[in-house]
Amino acid sequence: MTNLSVSVEPYTSFFDDVSDDAVVTTVEMIVGGGGGSTRYKSINNLQGLILGTSLVILIIVTNLLSLGAFAVEKRLRTYNNYFIINLALSDLAVGILQIVGVIHTFNGYFPGGPEFCKVYLGLRNAMFSVSVVGVVIICIDRHRATYDPINHYMTKSKRKAVILNILTWVIAFSFWMFYATVWDFAINSNPGKSCLASFSRIPAANMFQTVLTIFLPLAVISVLYLRIYIKIKETVGGKSINKQFGEGEMSKSTSLTTVCSDLSSSGTMEMTKSSAQVKTNGDTSGKGGKGEAGSNRPATANRETANEMQKATRTLSYIVFSFAIAWIPNSIIYFLYAIDPQLIAYENLPRDVKQFFVWVRFANSFFNPIC
Repeated sequence: MTNLSVSVEPYTSFFDDVSDDAVVTTVEMIVGGGGGSTRYKSINNLQGLILGTSLVILIIVTNLLSLGAFAVEKRLRTYNNYFIINLALSDLAVGILQIVGVIHTFNGYFPGGPEFCKVYLGLRNAMFSVSVVGVVIICIDRHRATYDPINHYMTKSKRKAVILNILTWVIAFSFWMFYATVWDFAINSNPGKSCLASFSRIPAANMFQTVLTIFLPLAVISVLYLRIYIKIKETVGGKSINKQFGEGEMSKSTSLTTVCSDLSSSGTMEMTKSSAQVKTNGDTSGKGGKGEAGSNRPATANRETANEMQKATRTLSYIVFSFAIAWIPNSIIYFLYAIDPQLIAYENLPRDVKQFFVWVRFANSFFNPIC
């Protein structure tokens, strides 16, 4: 299909050009007796509306279930679950904001004025980054729990989890509200009918944000999860964590509960056995860091069984797999397009394929609460 933005914009991002393609619709003329009428029918846009709406509903419902369970059940308000809830909040915001994206895809133009567009661009990109940075924070925390268990156990608290969660929002909003919103207001740019950010028209600026907000977090997540996976594999087969680190006090803090291990397949949270073990000796659901920092009582050796270790390994694999599906294809396509659209033969790609790469990144907001 013809990209209508080519005539007015010298350069746009992959997301923007795919949105612009939606302007082209199939027009069916129906002539009735005594007069004529024109009915505009777009099969492609209707498909986009149905699929987009379905995904948005799934994202909103699954994350609301997680948030509801956390609010109702006090036992779920543990250190690890605070990180999961932070992901649920950001993913819920992604789903709500994407309602505008669904309307945009169906109509072929942004459903709002230029000022709203500029603010929306900052919010939309910031919400993606909160989710990504949140996974990075969880990786760092789990990595420390695995390789420096005693210090991690002595310093972890709900207050620390809240601070780290707030940090993800500060980082994401500080970057994107300046890069996509303040920038556009400062130069008084016209985002046009397709709601184009100023940085998306500059190849260097577009590649910079792609590397900084996608490839760099992906690299950090990959390295940390690989190291955690290696450590998990070393303990599979009945080895206990305290054999690797020494005292039982250390073993208590090496619970390998990761991003979604506290979520059941039905979308509700449940206490894991490893978390219950920590609570027995150091009440992880207590206030602040009193219980979580541990007591002065002699520690008992808590050995993780082979089944528990295999479960942690399996959960870890699901998280890495879902994150890879959602972000790696999208990241590669966006980066190559930022260099030169011809590298991916953009004009020859079917519209459904283009839409797939746009929407696949939203799938991670659905995978997080159910994996």
